[in-house]
Amino acid sequence: MITHTARFFKANVANDLPGFMNKSYLLIWFVCVLASRSQAQEQTVHIVEGSSVTLTAASTGAISYLWFHNGAPINGSHDAIIIASEAGTYTVIGLGNTCNSDLSDPVEVIVDPGGEPVHVDMRIRNEPDRPTVFIGEVFSYQLMAVNNGSHTANGVVVTATLPQQVAYEAILGNPMGQTSYNPATRQLTWELGDIIPGQSESLTVSVRAQGQGSASQLAVVTSSLPDSNPADNEAVALVEVIALKVPNIFTPNGDGVNDYFRIDGLDAFPENRLFVFNRWGNEVYKAVPYKGDWNGSNLGDGTYYYVFELRLHNGHWQTSKGFVTIIRNAAR
Repeated sequence: MITHTARFFKANVANDLPGFMNKSYLLIWFVCVLASRSQAQEQTVHIVEGSSVTLTAASTGAISYLWFHNGAPINGSHDAIIIASEAGTYTVIGLGNTCNSDLSDPVEVIVDPGGEPVHVDMRIRNEPDRPTVFIGEVFSYQLMAVNNGSHTANGVVVTATLPQQVAYEAILGNPMGQTSYNPATRQLTWELGDIIPGQSESLTVSVRAQGQGSASQLAVVTSSLPDSNPADNEAVALVEVIALKVPNIFTPNGDGVNDYFRIDGLDAFPENRLFVFNRWGNEVYKAVPYKGDWNGSNLGDGTYYYVFELRLHNGHWQTSKGFVTIIRNAAR
């Protein structure tokens, strides 16, 4: 990456003050950041056809900027940074509350039609904040778009298709670009615009688990330029949505059916504790961890009180309490 800095300009502020402070200056400088061949301090930039160059202006006290291409104002370009892909001469003015700066030195962008085709290398990362969730739990996916190439990627768009097992909640934080969600197609669209080499941007999507099963969410990143490594333009996030279900009855009579106190979803939470009490509050069974292998041995038929605790993926413990009935003489 090569950086060019032109000379400083000054403009007298309109409301001059008397004495020593009778003049102050609005400073503006023009910086050209690119990833192409050039010589230090020159104001001519060569790019190959189909690529672009980032032009950055900075002015002390400026609240906006006015960019020009071949002497004509560029409509809608009032930020400190623009992406230039057309040949021509670019200049800029810093706009203040009471004055404007002088016109900057020009930077000439020359497009070489004989250059090699420009490719970009965009990569998408797609990761959930946990591998397993309960139905009804809120969790999030983090999408990250990274420009691994040496050229600016134009028109970058990320799309993510939410699985049926989750419901869209919200976008968290203030990500770059524009986002929209289509409930009919379950597709989230994230429009980032131009991404310079080495730049990365992230988006966090909050969702709620609503259906049991393996939730597979596909995210895809594209740009208006061909990608040299399309293999990393897609990423899948997998989350297992489970319905933790504790039974209220089991029949340990040796018939091979419902002989054990089975807890659905137990395998996803290896850190757990089970305590069972009789009607007088005495502990009659304990397992740390519980592996689904209690058959009520040494206990008579009847109703018992249980406390089941498990450690969630965020490190917190969740407790379930209730009653379970042992019936050995259930009809076969």
